[in-house]
Amino acid sequence: MTRFAIIAVLLLSASSLGAAEKRLDKTFTVSPGGLLVVEADSASVRVSGNDSNQVTIRMSANGSEDEVAATHLDAAQQGNDVTVTMKRQRKGGGWFNWGSWNSEQHVEVTVPRNFNTRVRTGGGDVEQRDTTGTATLRTSGGDVTAKNLGGTIELRTSGGEIVADTIRGDVDADTSGGDVRLLNIDGKIRGHTSGGSVRCSLVGRNRGISATTSGGDVELILPGTVAGNLQASTSGGDIATEIPVTTTITKDDHLSGSLNGGGAAIEARTSGGNIRVRAAN
Repeated sequence: MTRFAIIAVLLLSASSLGAAEKRLDKTFTVSPGGLLVVEADSASVRVSGNDSNQVTIRMSANGSEDEVAATHLDAAQQGNDVTVTMKRQRKGGGWFNWGSWNSEQHVEVTVPRNFNTRVRTGGGDVEQRDTTGTATLRTSGGDVTAKNLGGTIELRTSGGEIVADTIRGDVDADTSGGDVRLLNIDGKIRGHTSGGSVRCSLVGRNRGISATTSGGDVELILPGTVAGNLQASTSGGDIATEIPVTTTITKDDHLSGSLNGGGAAIEARTSGGNIRVRAAN
């Protein structure tokens, strides 16, 4: 087969697959304090808050005609809660292996500023900003971003980076394959990664901090007057602190002691990097 014949076959195969789009736009009237639930096979999800009494949903799926036809979009309200679903199913039943798909899916939702959220997607990025309420954001294959949130926040990904910035509440972040950045947090902090670095910055008083990684550096940026009991250990680097520590244990790979008289626990641990405790400007 000549080169031109090969190109012609490829073009014909691509065109025979077709390209299609499916959309769903809905708006529900709610009261503050409700719950948004998003369940998606592989969509990227973005949630934002505003000063309205509505949940506005925009969903789109793009891909081949077969892929789009098999994608189910739904949004429903029950009381003050809204559930958004994007699932893909074979004709005649059974679920597709979503990893073999080449389509793109997006979910964008705006909610009242005071609203709780629970988001889960199998293969896209998740972002949420400008809300007050509990938030659980999970993805199996993308990044997680949370900005300007108030409330207890749980962030999970199996294969991406986690960034949380300006959070007024407790933050619990865990990834198996990326960096963790928890910045300007006014609450309890937990950041863990199995394959990257961890950077945490605290504003306000110390309510407990845990920053751990199996494969990178740990950096803690704390108010100079922070009170806490520090436990820092590394198997593959060194430890340095700009905030004076009244030490009980000092070794090359371990530092234990109190900051400004002691208080809630501050844990920094890595198996393969350096630990830095810095004083916030």
